[in-house]
Amino acid sequence: MNKFQLTALIAALANLAVLLLFPPFNNQSLLRAGPASFDAFYPAFDAPVNATLNSGLLYLEIFFVLVNAALAWLLLQGAPQEPSRPRVRWQSVLQWLVIANLLLILLFPPFETQPDRAFEGFRFALSGSVQRGIFLPFLFLELFLLALDAAVLWLVFGLVARSDGTDGAEFAGPESFDEASAAPGPDRSQIGRSDRDRRQGGDRRFDGPERRRGIERRKRP
Repeated sequence: MNKFQLTALIAALANLAVLLLFPPFNNQSLLRAGPASFDAFYPAFDAPVNATLNSGLLYLEIFFVLVNAALAWLLLQGAPQEPSRPRVRWQSVLQWLVIANLLLILLFPPFETQPDRAFEGFRFALSGSVQRGIFLPFLFLELFLLALDAAVLWLVFGLVARSDGTDGAEFAGPESFDEASAAPGPDRSQIGRSDRDRRQGGDRRFDGPERRRGIERRKRP
């Protein structure tokens, strides 16, 4: 397990802790008969007396957190030759997960019943009818939590990458700009013709007589 997988595991545990601390509750209205309907998210230790736990919605939230954690764990696996670095860049993994969750939220938004505007459940976006509308408070809450998770994970993954000296994927080349700048370059200390002419060496392509005679023009006063 590398540091990026450990970070994803800690993030999943933090999300599970928030879900268990603020679970969804139902409320039975005294004005109408029938089953209890979704009311709100209350602290687990300070819920109203007449509120009952919405176990179905809670299990669904826990399921999606575990699915995201499993996908992040698999995508952030290290390479066999270097297990500390994931095969896929953490930026790409986070972007793919955010896009997948956003599409899932928009394709299966929360719906409400009409005209009492009570939360009914998650349905396919194109299967709505005149008796149902999108439950906007729940939808905005989902989008807000997704954006918050993405921002926090982006910052934490960036800190882990800097501390580990890697960008989160296999990379060959200088590790920093200073090392790249310190790399030796071509020798430009000598410009023009060298002190030793090629005709004076053992090069057979220049075995003829030297055509320059006398003092060169560059050396004239």
